[in-house]
Amino acid sequence: MRSITRRLAPAPALILGAALASPAGAAAQEKPTLGTDDYDKWERLGQATLSPDGLWLAVVIRRVDESSELRVHRTDSDSVVVVAEGARPEFGADGGWLAFATGVSPDARDALRERGDPVRNDVGLLNLTTGEREEVEEVQSFSFSDDGRYLALSRYAPAEAGAAGVDVLVRDLAGGGTMSFGNVSSLAWQEDGNLLAMTLDAEDRVGNGVRLYDPETGRIRSLDSDEARYRELTWRADAPDLAVLKTFDDETHEDTAHVALAWRGLDSGDPAAFSLDPRESPELPAGTRIVEHRTPVWSEDGATLFLGTQERIPAEPADNEPADNETADDDAAEDGARADDSGEEGEADGADDDEERAGVEIWHSLDLDPVPQQRVRENQLRRENDIGAWDLAAGEFLLLGGDHADRAEIAEGGGHVLARDETPYDVEAMFRQQFHDLYAVDARTGSRALVRERVTLDMGGSPGGRYAVWFEGEDYWTHDLATGETRNVTAGLGGTFVDLDRTPTREQMSGFGIAGWLEDDAAMLVNDRFDVWEVNPDGSGGRRLTEGAEASIRHRVVRLDPETDAFDPEVPLYYSTYGEWTKKDGFARARRGETPEPLIWEDASFGGLLKAEDADVYAFRRERFDDSPDYFVTGPDLDDARQITRTNPFQDDYAWGRTQLVEYENEWGRRLQGALIYPANYEPGRQYPMIVHHYELLSQSLHQYQVPDPTQYYNVQIWSQEGYFVFRPDVVYRDRRPGQSNVETLRPAVAAAVETGMIDAERVGLIGHSWGGYQTTFFVTQDDLFAAAVAGAPLTNLMSMYLSFYWNSGGTDARIFEISQGRMQVPWWEDWDSYFNNSPIHHIENLNTPLLIEFGTEDGAVEFNQGVEFYNAARRAGKQLVMLVYEGENHGLAEEPNQRDYQRRILEWFGHYLKGEPAPAWITTGVPFLEQKDGPRKKKVS
Repeated sequence: MRSITRRLAPAPALILGAALASPAGAAAQEKPTLGTDDYDKWERLGQATLSPDGLWLAVVIRRVDESSELRVHRTDSDSVVVVAEGARPEFGADGGWLAFATGVSPDARDALRERGDPVRNDVGLLNLTTGEREEVEEVQSFSFSDDGRYLALSRYAPAEAGAAGVDVLVRDLAGGGTMSFGNVSSLAWQEDGNLLAMTLDAEDRVGNGVRLYDPETGRIRSLDSDEARYRELTWRADAPDLAVLKTFDDETHEDTAHVALAWRGLDSGDPAAFSLDPRESPELPAGTRIVEHRTPVWSEDGATLFLGTQERIPAEPADNEPADNETADDDAAEDGARADDSGEEGEADGADDDEERAGVEIWHSLDLDPVPQQRVRENQLRRENDIGAWDLAAGEFLLLGGDHADRAEIAEGGGHVLARDETPYDVEAMFRQQFHDLYAVDARTGSRALVRERVTLDMGGSPGGRYAVWFEGEDYWTHDLATGETRNVTAGLGGTFVDLDRTPTREQMSGFGIAGWLEDDAAMLVNDRFDVWEVNPDGSGGRRLTEGAEASIRHRVVRLDPETDAFDPEVPLYYSTYGEWTKKDGFARARRGETPEPLIWEDASFGGLLKAEDADVYAFRRERFDDSPDYFVTGPDLDDARQITRTNPFQDDYAWGRTQLVEYENEWGRRLQGALIYPANYEPGRQYPMIVHHYELLSQSLHQYQVPDPTQYYNVQIWSQEGYFVFRPDVVYRDRRPGQSNVETLRPAVAAAVETGMIDAERVGLIGHSWGGYQTTFFVTQDDLFAAAVAGAPLTNLMSMYLSFYWNSGGTDARIFEISQGRMQVPWWEDWDSYFNNSPIHHIENLNTPLLIEFGTEDGAVEFNQGVEFYNAARRAGKQLVMLVYEGENHGLAEEPNQRDYQRRILEWFGHYLKGEPAPAWITTGVPFLEQKDGPRKKKVS
């Protein structure tokens, strides 16, 4: 393992069960803690980007006050270029230029919005060779050519424009010239070349078409021109072949139909052109359209183009106009047949055509998907389509997938389509897991073969296009699309590939995921709990590549090149490593067949490992709770890493907390841990109040840096600065005992934290949100351990919640209880006792802990009425409870005034009950509605 060169003091080692020593010693406690005026300047580190030659690192820094800046660092010196409100940095492939967006300050944005003016960005260009910068005003997007020599800049559309086209500038970054184009609605650079394809969309569609620009020669070609709209430009990978969709008018249908156009060999003087027009092609079924919401996909050899098709929607007949298959005589006869016994005309649909339509939805118990779910998925339902294969040379179109082909996917290369049929399981999926049957469709013949029935975890196709992969039971399975053979490829290898902490009560058995593939589909890289396995997809065996299980160190493959879909077997693999019980973190490396060599292994959190495209320059991010995240640059061995960024340097001026790992066993003997965060102003020998923040597994947050942001209302850094210990324990569960499991885990966890001697056991509070809110609300009806509690959006009645909807998705909450987080397995009428025993509201008489709950009236995850039920139960039982209701808010508060209000009230609640601070009226007596609306009312003077 190698050292890391830092400009800050070296980080101390973590000692299990003891506090980390403060780097600054006792002197640190003489520093002030943060006040509310200090938060705004705190910085967050964004995702870094390395230039292709590795000489530059660009990263965006965002602050709590919503201001930001782009910092462009030279990696071999202290040189840095700072751009206020810079964003979206992108290096050209030749490493000579950096392009980035530049915005306006938060105050300027607010002023523009108040005036009703648009907020528009500019684009900055930085010459990395000369250091010169320039700015192009009002540019909404930009993109480099493949080699980085040319840059396309798209301006904003004029106000109230009647077309989608905008002005586009194409800059020659090497030669300095600029070419302008007007009315450009979309553009796309060739992947392996410098051709630029553009669609034009002008007022009244005059001049619309597809243009091709070659910036090397200056030649502009018109590929097609028509009074139509063009969309979905698609280049074939590494080839000069292009496809696009062109609309055509059809007053007999409501939807928009398209002609598919394609060209091959656009780098030649005589490219081949192809057209598929549904009005002229007998291969397309009658009444079918080519859709715009499935981007055309090229086969690897360019012979086939895959398109989405959909049944057309006929237009409504005009008033008094018969439909195509009706006549006026038919209408008269039908009208006569509708007359009732009184001689008056009846109504076919219960309402006259001229009557306003009733605002009614029809919900039926036979609905496979409930109406709320259909409503949420309306756009998705309208976009459902079939896949067809267009053979360009033969001019033939073959519809693939057959009936009920849900979520069809084109296998890489285009030889097959993977089709999924959910319909056999739709009734079962109304309240439980959605399964599907998996089919392989030959793209040349359209023949369809069943691969597997009742699949749930489907990983799709391999990057080489030969295999389909899914997880079933406790293993991974493959289907060879070439031979038709299906195999269990992990049985007998010796690994545990099923996540037992997630799946014992779920129908959807969950694995740890596939890390990737070796080139040419030679092997899959599969994760188990701690290790990575190389598994032969033909079922001939596999081997463990890492040795993490022996020391409980989790290994995961790092993908250094996000654009590659497979790993080169001759190139070493880098792994991220994490100690389950030590919480140490780092990176390791190994060639195929070798034992991984640890490169970095520290009491810190690491991530963001990336490599320069054309140089052996690597960068990674490091952070600790007491050390703000920063990027380091190094070589392939990750040794002698040099710190590049330095975020939040002013932290040294303030007192800061530190962390400690606490061990405990829950009441059924499961070994667990929790992260204990010290008060920023901690002094040895004193006892402090403590806030317990819980959800499920949280001990992994031990080394996470927390920016003090009051809009994040559960901000543990602010609680630390306010003088609290904060404890984040791990919670695990047993079947049909979600609340009881939490109690049985939390009691020994808190006892272990109190045993450190630093915490006043009489001044401990509990807080959680959503599932953590449920656990909070349940716990305080079972035990008086806590002096006060806060529950955000809690489930309070498992029975009524079971029968509600998850309104954000429209699905039924029953599925959450039976097969997901609720872990209840069955409906409540099949196990009344478990639902009753684990529902907070059924134990309201035992509530002795002052409880603050929070809800948004439009909560789409936990029904708002869950709060109303518990509020009224507490009122009836005479219990101490306050409910904060935020009008129009969803499951998490989105409006900044509401975020800050809730954060302030949490501090006031715990300040009163854990610190003895004076309580405002909203805690002690409540606030009458008129005072909340109008402000305090003056008392009459007699």
